[in-house]
Amino acid sequence: MPGIESECQTERSKTIARWFGIVILTLLMSWQRKHGMAAGLTTEAFYGIVGGVVFINLAHSLYLFRAKECPRAYKYVSVGLDVLFLSATIRFTGFNQSPFFFVYFVLLISNCIRYGLLMSLFIAAAVNVCYAIVLSMAPELPPTVLGGEGLKVIAFWAVAFYGGSVSARIRRQAFELSTYEETIAELRSKLEEKQNIEAAPDG
Repeated sequence: MPGIESECQTERSKTIARWFGIVILTLLMSWQRKHGMAAGLTTEAFYGIVGGVVFINLAHSLYLFRAKECPRAYKYVSVGLDVLFLSATIRFTGFNQSPFFFVYFVLLISNCIRYGLLMSLFIAAAVNVCYAIVLSMAPELPPTVLGGEGLKVIAFWAVAFYGGSVSARIRRQAFELSTYEETIAELRSKLEEKQNIEAAPDG
């Protein structure tokens, strides 16, 4: 349909955006290490996270460069890997005090806009599980400014439901508009064809 990206086109756009995200997150983690703000972010952890993300996104880039169609599960695999590496980043940059928790929201919103409610719920569930695992690894959990981890998770689910619902409505309207455009184009083509036949000189 005109105006509607294919899933492969969407994934290619995400891959490009992910390269920018990798650069920004790498600079932020480097700044944290330089100023001693992430004691758990060892050299091994830093290069492991950055190297892993770069490798995965390079694999995405090479696959999508040649792919004409993407399997239905591909978008969930790519998002799931994003959640895993982001959770690992949170693990080594302060657990519940890590500023990278808010990148979960960027990941959620950017994908729910592209894919709608089902993707929003998938990300919310994946974050719920991964973040709980990360917190279980912490020796202790000092209080955060948001008043508790439960509130953070509830806020995340609320954004997932609301953002996914709005996105689903927008996508539905976009598909309806595309259908109307196709119908109008088809009627215009038939009208022009009829006019050409009527205007043609008799045999």
